[in-house]
Amino acid sequence: MSQTDFIIQLKQKDEEAFHTLYDQYVHLIYHIAYSYTRNAEDAEDIVSDVFVRILHSIDQYQEKGKFKEWICQITRHIALNYVTRNKEKDTILSDEIVSTTADATNHHREMMDLFCAHLEEDTIRIMVLRFIYDYKFKDIACCLGMTIGKVQGLYYDGLEILRRVYER
Repeated sequence: MSQTDFIIQLKQKDEEAFHTLYDQYVHLIYHIAYSYTRNAEDAEDIVSDVFVRILHSIDQYQEKGKFKEWICQITRHIALNYVTRNKEKDTILSDEIVSTTADATNHHREMMDLFCAHLEEDTIRIMVLRFIYDYKFKDIACCLGMTIGKVQGLYYDGLEILRRVYER
């Protein structure tokens, strides 16, 4: 099925299309949300909000850009709003991180722990999209609302920080 047909089905509120959407994007949305909140429960709340927003906004989606980028932008906006609204809330950092597959669970958890322990917020988001989702710099820039130069700069600075950690 083409992406255009898939989007048409979503616009028609087709339940099977929604299940497909959920299966394809839940992990990506969760990782982006978690990179903003550092809390599993908050990230899960954001995931729910994102899917509701997608369903309510799908009629306005225009196929000018990539669908995945559109979903990332929605996720980023909702996560930023969530974090801003809950700034004063005390959060307990959670070790629970959803992984894309059972085999990758430990690997992704180790990467996230390493990123969170040594990198700044924006760099963590870039590393997640680059290493876990294999995004290109252009796609990361679009998802995070940054220039490609800034994404590359933060990425290479982050790699240097991680290199120094491993040298110790």
